[in-house]
Amino acid sequence: MMSRTRSRIAVAGLVAVLCSSTPGFVGVATAAPCAQLDDQRGWGQPVWCAEFDDFLDPNEWAVYDSPGHAGNGRRSPGQLFLGDGALFLYGTPDGTTAGLAARYTQQYGRWETRIRLYPGAGSYHPVALLWPAGGGGGVKPNGGEEIDFLEVIDDPERQRPNFFMHSPQGRQEAHASLDMTTWHTYAVETSPEGVVGYIDGQEWFRSDIAVTTPMSACLQLDWFPGEGSEGEAWMEVDWLRIYALT
Repeated sequence: MMSRTRSRIAVAGLVAVLCSSTPGFVGVATAAPCAQLDDQRGWGQPVWCAEFDDFLDPNEWAVYDSPGHAGNGRRSPGQLFLGDGALFLYGTPDGTTAGLAARYTQQYGRWETRIRLYPGAGSYHPVALLWPAGGGGGVKPNGGEEIDFLEVIDDPERQRPNFFMHSPQGRQEAHASLDMTTWHTYAVETSPEGVVGYIDGQEWFRSDIAVTTPMSACLQLDWFPGEGSEGEAWMEVDWLRIYALT
């Protein structure tokens, strides 16, 4: 258990269940305000930002309240916490965990998030991913497209990041060695030329397969019982920023 002060997210009136019965998820265009940033990479200024300083606006986020990954465990809004300018996702030993999706969607552009992980159960997979609009939270998107620009699998010490791109053409992947218990940025770029993944601004994945639909960013702590050591897990997110393709 981490000795950091956390305040539980106020969820009354906030939760939006992300499932096939919630058609209102698609196409919400609210843009979270962005501070002016030093544009060192030529990406321009973000068009959408989440700094996790105060609360989760239901116009900007869909918080999962549903069965867990593959029907295992439960995704609960009560497993999300805000504190010290960060968002925490917490998974308990019985598979009660958390996930949420940004409502902002775009087909081409760049998504970047700053994440720190903590040693924990290997059965928990911290994931930052893109789904076609309306996917996530256990809902398989049409077309079979999915981009996991960070996924950790059966790795209790959080030392091996993975990139997985799923498309109708099959799966492509990349792997690295990295101490994810310290802060790192993970980013993905989609364009008509394909998909590129970055860790701390350095390319580590490239594909010439382009996505075919608008995508939304999701942050999930997914439970895979029986696939790794049991126990609890934490995932800490400092911010999420989305850029248009310039």
